[in-house]
Amino acid sequence: MVVAFRGADVATIDIKTGGLISGIDEVWQSINIILTTPRGTRVMRRHFGSDLPRLVDGGLSPLTLIDFFAAIADAIRAEPRFKVRQMKLSAESEITKGHAVFDLEGVYYPRGHLGDFSEARDARGSIVMP
Repeated sequence: MVVAFRGADVATIDIKTGGLISGIDEVWQSINIILTTPRGTRVMRRHFGSDLPRLVDGGLSPLTLIDFFAAIADAIRAEPRFKVRQMKLSAESEITKGHAVFDLEGVYYPRGHLGDFSEARDARGSIVMP
């Protein structure tokens, strides 16, 4: 839910706290929503979401790891304010216990949602898979 618009800043409601967030924090929340929404479940936006919910049910193993990388990269393309440069499995991951942490490095475009990619900032974050 977009609650305010000030130039390039889009402020939305933080789904954890109920407060306002903007900037890169809002982008990470957006990416989390994209990754946790099963593809094809949103009416009128069947392309929205990712294949991760389907993959998580199958379990994480060294053989399925490439599917996770592909699903994350594919889904994040729906967020115009972030472009993935590099993704790797974190050293903190415990594949044998079924948990994975993916470290992302990329470029944050504050006005990317407006089609303006003139300003770019480095960004790093992690995706934790249950």
